[in-house]
Amino acid sequence: MSVPAGLRAQIAADYTAIRPLAPPLVRALWVTPLAALALFAAPVFFNVRSDAAQLGWLVSWGVSLLQAAAGLAVIAAALRESVPGRSWTTSALAAWIALPAIVVTAVTLVSWQLSVVPLRRGFWFVGALCLGSSAATALPVIALANVIAARAYPVRPAIMGLMLGLGGGLIADAGWRMFCHFSEPSHVLSAHAGGVLLAAVAGSAIALTLRRPVR
Repeated sequence: MSVPAGLRAQIAADYTAIRPLAPPLVRALWVTPLAALALFAAPVFFNVRSDAAQLGWLVSWGVSLLQAAAGLAVIAAALRESVPGRSWTTSALAAWIALPAIVVTAVTLVSWQLSVVPLRRGFWFVGALCLGSSAATALPVIALANVIAARAYPVRPAIMGLMLGLGGGLIADAGWRMFCHFSEPSHVLSAHAGGVLLAAVAGSAIALTLRRPVR
């Protein structure tokens, strides 16, 4: 069966060569400049938490660097999810989504064991400050990651954007925990973890906004 000349002409007019996608990890590294800014902005612009010496370098900066690396890993996983045909299985997806919660909880409990700094006054004010500021710090990382991911024509943009938001939120919280002077779990697991969740919602919303129709 021959292809009609008109259809052949339409295909020829529409056909253009495109640059192949880089591997997910490589594309995730493209956000590292903004990730570094999100990590160091709060402690450099304001100050470092007062109990940093008591925590020691390993549990202060060391743990924050590991948390930021975990955030980049989640972003890389989301960038793989963005490629049609490379979507994660349900169990793997659940593991990637649960990772930020596990990391934040573990970091909170370890910090509380080594340095008990309760939040006695202004619980809601300080909580709102940490929640909003952490989520806002994550936005540039999430936005850039979504722009990178949109080129792959993700088939599940809401899920992919959620993962990008979780990764960006985890990176931003790694920086804000170095500024926040309180280690009380009720504060961290509500305000700081809430900032990560808010970043995840923002990531999903941005992904749906940038969704490109497949012709």
